[in-house]
Amino acid sequence: MPGRKSLQISPTASDPRLTLEQQRFNFLIGQIEKMRKNHADVEAVMLQFRTDRSRTLQPLRASLRSACRESVFALDRLLEQPGWSRAERSTLQEILCGTAEALLDVNDDDELKALFDKHSSIDFDAAKQSELRRLRAEMEEHTGFDLSDDESIRSEEDLVQRMYQEMAAREAEAAEMRSAHAGRRRKSAVEKRVEDGARLAKEALREIYRKLASAVHPDRESDPQRRAEKNALMQTINQAYAANDLLTLFETQMRLEKTDASQLGNVGAQRLKQYNKLLAEQLADLGAKIKDLEAGFRMDNGLQPRSVLNLQKLGMLIRQQARQVRAEIAQQQRFLEVLANKASLKRWLKQQRSIIE
Repeated sequence: MPGRKSLQISPTASDPRLTLEQQRFNFLIGQIEKMRKNHADVEAVMLQFRTDRSRTLQPLRASLRSACRESVFALDRLLEQPGWSRAERSTLQEILCGTAEALLDVNDDDELKALFDKHSSIDFDAAKQSELRRLRAEMEEHTGFDLSDDESIRSEEDLVQRMYQEMAAREAEAAEMRSAHAGRRRKSAVEKRVEDGARLAKEALREIYRKLASAVHPDRESDPQRRAEKNALMQTINQAYAANDLLTLFETQMRLEKTDASQLGNVGAQRLKQYNKLLAEQLADLGAKIKDLEAGFRMDNGLQPRSVLNLQKLGMLIRQQARQVRAEIAQQQRFLEVLANKASLKRWLKQQRSIIE
């Protein structure tokens, strides 16, 4: 891909000074390339974090799941023994079912499901459906959506996805109403100029796209290797056009024509102004995407809204999470020691009652 210099308009002997629009073009190109690098750096940090976290936490979480699963079977064996009071049996069954449910929410396990069904007043599948109906009713009450007839909602994930779809549809309807209202009222001269500018800018983008699409159309290529290359290039062009990515179209044009950006300095002032409008919009879109990407990452990982995202800070987060999981493993191991015999478990239950009281 051409470097930044090849996409900068340079002064010529006949025009030693750049116009304001040419200077703005160079500035926007530079800012977009910086934003692209920033976006790539952020994605690289996030990918490395996910890789490091998986490598560190996955074996620890597997150990924790194994210990929790072992405790479910140990509780089942103990409950087979006589001599438990009704309160003790109820508490142990509650612990067994709660642990089994937490494990089943992550992975299917027929043996765990059988133990849940054995010790619960309602089988696991029926319990999850009951919980799903409760969540559906709560969402209907808070949002006003009618989800009662949707048979495709079979899990909490389905419910959340349906809610997103309903909210998107409601927002689209509201946007359509706003657009219709704006269309009915008389537009000001400023609004008309803005609309005309947007239309002309889109036409400028379409012109570049059509020229490139015509030049690389793969159906006109007989050589299989060249056709594959043109297919990939055509996909890049289509994606850039759909995203209003003028810079990628420029880069593709420079690469195909084996030229630099000097020809851009020869376009008319009005066309350059339209290019600058598209580049400014692209720069704003890139900035918004990076903000959304970082905000979603922070939310998913429980980070503060304005926290710095770098590998050093995120490495500290991984170590903190690892300590928490190790503490849970140690706690579960101690509980397994309690479950080693009935007498120790009775003493533990007595201690728990005294703490609660």
